[in-house]
Amino acid sequence: MLVLLLGVAMLQTTTLRWFSVGGVVPDLMLVLVVCWGLLREWRDGLTWALLGGVILDLLSGGPFGATSLSLTGAVTAARAATVSISRDSIWLPAGASLLATAVYDVSYLLLLRVSGRPVSWSAGLFQVLIPCLVLNAPTIYPVWWAMRRVHRRTIVEKMG
Repeated sequence: MLVLLLGVAMLQTTTLRWFSVGGVVPDLMLVLVVCWGLLREWRDGLTWALLGGVILDLLSGGPFGATSLSLTGAVTAARAATVSISRDSIWLPAGASLLATAVYDVSYLLLLRVSGRPVSWSAGLFQVLIPCLVLNAPTIYPVWWAMRRVHRRTIVEKMG
C-alpha cells in the first residue's frame, strides 16, 4: 500500500505536470483514495487518504496537513453520498469524483486561507476547481477498474 501511495505521489508531483490542461493536472491521489474508499470499508479509504495526504504534504509547499485533511474530507463525502448506490453502477465513479474534487479543492482553499496564505477565490474556483472537475471525472475510470481488480484479488486472497 505504501509503495503504491509513494508512486502515485511521485507521479502526480513530477510526470503528470507534462499532461496539464491550463496548468492543472488530474488529482491522481484523490482519485485513487476515493476509489479505494468506495470499494473497501470507509476506514480503509480514510487510512489511504491520510497516508497519501501526508506524503503529498511532505512534497508540497503548502501548510502541512492541508492535503491530508482535504483528502479525508473528500473520501468521507464521496463515501457518504454514494453509500446507497450500487458499486456496479457506471455513474458511481464519475459522481464520486465530482463530489470529492469539489470537497477537496474547496477545503484545501479554506485551509490555505485559515493558515494565513492569500487565496483568490475566483481564481481558485475557475482556474483550479472547474478544470480539476473536468480532468478527474474521466481519470477515475481507469483507476476504478484497476482498483476493483486489486480489491477483488485481495478479497480472494483473504478467503483462500
